[in-house]
Amino acid sequence: MNTNTESVALCLPVYDKVHPKAWKAHVELSMHLGRTFHPANLAVFYAHKLPQPHAQNYLFQSVLLNEMQYGVAGTPLPGGNRRADWILWVEDDTTPPKDAFELLRGVADPVDRPVMHGLSFDRAYPYHPSIWRVAEDGLRLVPIADWQPNTVYKIAHSGTCCSLIHTTVFEKMTRPWFRMQPFENGIEDQGMIPCISLSRRMHEADIPIHGFTGCIAGHISDSIEVTADVSRDAQTKEGLL
Repeated sequence: MNTNTESVALCLPVYDKVHPKAWKAHVELSMHLGRTFHPANLAVFYAHKLPQPHAQNYLFQSVLLNEMQYGVAGTPLPGGNRRADWILWVEDDTTPPKDAFELLRGVADPVDRPVMHGLSFDRAYPYHPSIWRVAEDGLRLVPIADWQPNTVYKIAHSGTCCSLIHTTVFEKMTRPWFRMQPFENGIEDQGMIPCISLSRRMHEADIPIHGFTGCIAGHISDSIEVTADVSRDAQTKEGLL
């Protein structure tokens, strides 16, 4: 990682009210990136109260479409804009570590590991970990409940709670990048949500997806912050571990 030559865009969708814990984590992350990167190599994009998948498409297009129309990677664009090499996507109800970029970038690679998800957890009990694999029957996605610390997993799917994606990924995919649609072709519908649709289309484009358990983002539910310990306790209680 070289913060003098690489550029990053931090994308923060705000769907509704932001919990104070999440807001504090986002501020600390933004300030840390501001101290780490030269201003020319850092952009911060917000989308306020746009529903899924419109927030995702708006933010990613804000990063990518100018270059697609006017320039190439690393070239200054009209208005002083420059495309990011990496997009760091953080959901509005998560508590990422302030060094999330460094943690994810340390194990990511533009070619071999262009999509690197941090570990988070479902907001609903029993708080499944957010990294998923295809079950042995080939018909279902199942969470990797027995994940180990500081480990990179090649996965089938992850939620986008805290994710680092190289911008070349989107050159291999048609727009809109995020859609409301389920898995098809033998994989059962597990919710018509944008992150599942994105994973499916990444697989179709032969883009590898990885998850890293060394970058953990808590997930704010209605009553608690779902952390690794909260998830582990629930998974153990339900006999999933």
